[in-house]
Amino acid sequence: MQRVLIIGGGAAGMSAASWIRRLSPDMKVTVLESTQMVSHAPCGVPYFLEGLFDDPNLFMTYEPSFFIEKRGIDLRINTRVKELNIKDRHVTVEIKDKVESIDYDYLILATGSVPITVKNDGTERVYFVHHPAHASELRKALWSLNKIAVIGGGILGIETAEALSVKGKKVVLIHRGKYPLNRMVDEDISSFFLPKMISEIDLRLGEAVLEVRDKGRLVITDKGEYKVDGTVIAIGVRPNSDLVKGQLKLGVYDSIVTNEKMETSEKGVFAAGDVAQSFNLITKQSDWVPYAPVANKMGFVAAFNVSGIEKKFPGVVGTMITKYRETLVGKVGLTSAEATRYNFKIKEALVKHKTRARYYPGSKDIWVKLIANEKDSRILGVEIVGQEEVLGRLDVLAEAIMKGATVEDLFFMENAYLPAVARVWDPLVLAARKIYAGD
Repeated sequence: MQRVLIIGGGAAGMSAASWIRRLSPDMKVTVLESTQMVSHAPCGVPYFLEGLFDDPNLFMTYEPSFFIEKRGIDLRINTRVKELNIKDRHVTVEIKDKVESIDYDYLILATGSVPITVKNDGTERVYFVHHPAHASELRKALWSLNKIAVIGGGILGIETAEALSVKGKKVVLIHRGKYPLNRMVDEDISSFFLPKMISEIDLRLGEAVLEVRDKGRLVITDKGEYKVDGTVIAIGVRPNSDLVKGQLKLGVYDSIVTNEKMETSEKGVFAAGDVAQSFNLITKQSDWVPYAPVANKMGFVAAFNVSGIEKKFPGVVGTMITKYRETLVGKVGLTSAEATRYNFKIKEALVKHKTRARYYPGSKDIWVKLIANEKDSRILGVEIVGQEEVLGRLDVLAEAIMKGATVEDLFFMENAYLPAVARVWDPLVLAARKIYAGD
């Protein structure tokens, strides 16, 4: 019997484990997870902080007992990997103060990511919004505070700031960028959501945090100091690849290099999810995209190849979405600034439109910015802001970009029309027309 060992029970790990059990029922599948949660949803932590739900078990698609009893997976929670020897196909683990050795034939690394931190003098009131296994204690701690600093104006920082603001906390959001979400959208797009943030949150933009002192109660930046009751550090994550440094080839941000089959530089060893490097279909360069949909599909591909059935992960285009209050902000592909950095000569169009027919009540504003390659009119990216019908349009563009669609292709797309949810001229088509026809 061949033995498959999976380290990490998140989206990628449990996706891989479940598919291997389905495809190769004769294989023994063991999953090691350091917390009590598996198949979990870290993206839900800000909404738990906001109080939109109270049961932490809802973070999990299925509880551990389901995978053990229904799917026959040897799932070991609260199990920490002490040592991994890839050459000898051997791992040493610690569970309940006991040390155990496990040998394997195939290994899938799905260890996820870990938060990036800033210099601080203690952890008493320094918090990270990362793993749902710690969400309950995090919520209890933050709800007891009044004034909270949130460091980082990316997706996680914005969502955390919103959650705490909704709970009546005074939030100071400190961000080194010129505007929030600056790694996600261009500056002109930020003007459509920034005023609302400014009206509700104490935004400190263009400030770099140097240190957090007094056990989370004092934040020192290059422009001043902020006295608060506690500090949330949300400046991003990095691949959790420390376990394999010196044993496997690492790439972007120290993510694990894989081929299209999710196999690493060592035969029989695979990586999937936030710890794995990917390939950007637009830039044709290595990339790293730590998001759940990508992780699940990487786990799926790894499982098939471990089972002897060839599947290939094609790559990524960087599809992402977040929100602040009622406003959704999303992008696919490259922003104008990113495209320029990658030496594309671009054409772009920004349109403002409505989401419903002029006579149908409840219509909302929507802004679409389309970026295309000047040379061949291939679509490079899109940025969208609005209060409804944002997600579907992002998904349309994700598929279009993955297939190498041009502005002309998008213009002649046969889009659906219903006055209650759309206009005859879809904003995506209008943006395409603006580039295609030069109007």
